[in-house]
Amino acid sequence: MAESSSQVVGAAASPAPAEKSSVRWLEPGEVAARWEPEAARLSVRIAGGEEQFDARAAMAFPVTAPFEYVDLSDSKGEALGMLRSLEKLDAASRAALEAALEVRYLIPQVSKVLALEELKPFLIRWRVATDRGERTFHTESPREAIRYQGADRIRITDLSGNHYDFPAVSKMDAESRERLAGIL
Repeated sequence: MAESSSQVVGAAASPAPAEKSSVRWLEPGEVAARWEPEAARLSVRIAGGEEQFDARAAMAFPVTAPFEYVDLSDSKGEALGMLRSLEKLDAASRAALEAALEVRYLIPQVSKVLALEELKPFLIRWRVATDRGERTFHTESPREAIRYQGADRIRITDLSGNHYDFPAVSKMDAESRERLAGIL
């Protein structure tokens, strides 16, 4: 009886072989991408392969390293490979991938703070200029709404869960910086 229990313990103690996860790193010259804005569709061709229609692009680190480590997959979600950066892609492919990522993430980039108004304690109305036009939104306390993404970058989440990216606070106009100084 002791022998059979030691066999069970021994069997349980030996770990199963670990599955190897390998990333296919893509070189910029291997990737050709095309964006169809009317269909919001991305097509990708990796050198030596067939064109993948309805491909997907996703940023591994959308907040801390946007447009770096971009994962490409086919329409079924199967991995095609990972680009370290979009920087060295040909202009058309880079524009196609940036358009696809913009549609996927839809985070407005704030260029100017037009007005900040505290309506009551812990309720702030923001009016900002973004790359998608002027927006008005509400947040609770700055402590709850603002996330620092580095020394000069913040992301704000409004009461509806929408995000607004402030990519370079120090480069904003003086009035915007003054308005932000009161709450940062």
